[in-house]
Amino acid sequence: MINEEHFVLLVTRKLAGAATPAELAELDALLEQYPVLKEKYHHLHHYFKDPLHLSAGNTEQALQRTLSKIKQQTTNIHPMEPKRSGRWKWVAAVAAAILLPVGALWFFNATRQTPDAGREQWVKRSNGKATRSFIELADGSKIWLNAESVITYPEKFRGDSREIFLEGEAFFDVATNAKRPFIVHLKKGTIKVLGTSFNIRAYENEPVQTAVVTGKVAFIPRYEGTKKISDTILVTPDVKVTYTASSGTLIKGNTIGSEDKAWTEGRLIFRNATLEEIGASLQRNFNKRVEFEANAPKQYRLTGAFHNNSLEDIMYYLSKSKAFHYRITDSTLVIGE
Repeated sequence: MINEEHFVLLVTRKLAGAATPAELAELDALLEQYPVLKEKYHHLHHYFKDPLHLSAGNTEQALQRTLSKIKQQTTNIHPMEPKRSGRWKWVAAVAAAILLPVGALWFFNATRQTPDAGREQWVKRSNGKATRSFIELADGSKIWLNAESVITYPEKFRGDSREIFLEGEAFFDVATNAKRPFIVHLKKGTIKVLGTSFNIRAYENEPVQTAVVTGKVAFIPRYEGTKKISDTILVTPDVKVTYTASSGTLIKGNTIGSEDKAWTEGRLIFRNATLEEIGASLQRNFNKRVEFEANAPKQYRLTGAFHNNSLEDIMYYLSKSKAFHYRITDSTLVIGE
């Protein structure tokens, strides 16, 4: 017997980009085993993709029409299954919670799941400190992975979406495919694109930053606990979104897209960055622990651009723009007043 509520739940999670690899595999198996479900899947897919349906003024009405079409064919799945009058109200609530452009992923992203390697072949790439790498995916998309970063992706993309998982920083040049959106799952949100180039910085204990070079992406932050439901933020070229999960603060401002990808070319660019932020970047890039002997220098704001410079060169020039003392040992960069 097919559980229709569970089927609709899987479909809406997939269309919203919230489904795990295990759920995607389960949905594919259901569609393969029960051809009658394919028409119901296409109804929901049409609702989600149709921009008229997604306008704020008619979302609920359009969803009800879509679900009514599916309901009319319910008996075709299992004619002996008793009718439950409240079931489709529940399904509508679930689908609306996932498919609405505002608040799309807050409910089902509360617990992030990692890929289930038992369902399909996944690859996990990890970079330590002072290490960068380049990856080309099966669809032709290119990824530059920064230091102290981990990315997990399938050997081959299956289904109607291309989904990967990222911890740390990466620059993406995504192969265009309007029929298969590219989705990047983060611990603190989700990025959804069709074809574009953009940078994601999502290190642990730091704000999430997304900056677009070409194209357009949608950033869906994940709010913690009982904080407000998520907003879907559109990010266009030379715009950066910074999201702090602990406070729920989201800032959207201008940037220079080419500078956000500078690290892929061996360049480090700091614009009005605190010395504490600069120290975190230097620690990743040079594999030296950064220690502050006083709190005041942490808040010094500095600007500088460097291309394949040594740590000694970088610290020398930074200390000339804002006076502070430092010393470099074999394993440590110590900064004082």
